[in-house]
Amino acid sequence: MPVLESIVLFAVIAAFLLYRLLSVLGQRTGEERQQPNPLERSAEPVRPDQGPVPGKILPFPIPSQRAEPRPVDEPRSLAEGIEELGQFDPNFEEVGFVGGARAAYEMIVKAYAEGDTGTLRPLLTDSVFGDFNTAIQQRGGPEPVALVRIVAADLADVRMDGPIALVTVRFAAEQADGGEITDLWTFRRDVRSKDPNWLLSQTRAGGA
Repeated sequence: MPVLESIVLFAVIAAFLLYRLLSVLGQRTGEERQQPNPLERSAEPVRPDQGPVPGKILPFPIPSQRAEPRPVDEPRSLAEGIEELGQFDPNFEEVGFVGGARAAYEMIVKAYAEGDTGTLRPLLTDSVFGDFNTAIQQRGGPEPVALVRIVAADLADVRMDGPIALVTVRFAAEQADGGEITDLWTFRRDVRSKDPNWLLSQTRAGGA
């Protein structure tokens, strides 16, 4: 009876495979430690109907994900400022930011000297762009680029003003005439926005 023999054979094979599977996986007792999901975020998951829309300003703060910012005038150390900003922008990283600020400094100084308002426009806030544009129009043409190289760059101040992150970078730069200047440039970004770009919002001279 070949059909019956085939059924018995398949049953034996299935029983053997089941035994092997149990011996490899073992039986769960309820006391095993659950392995963390490497893609799991610490924040509560966002449901599809609540997902952020690129470029859209999100409500601030989101209670389940953000801490309340301290008053902007309250004294704090640089480390405290970085820690506070990290609560609102987990992607902020000091070394990477300073590197990007150096590139922006060189680009803005060069564009300003050449009168390149097209390059300046997306890098500056409206008020700073207005000041730069007025100065460019008043001088009547391009001028030599004074910057030779950036000698040093470091964070001078980090703080939150409501939903606005303000990061000040101190630049020491060598000029073409052999002199050295120190500039303090403040960059800002609305942490509610999906736009990751920072804009230059203030410039001043000096090391303080």
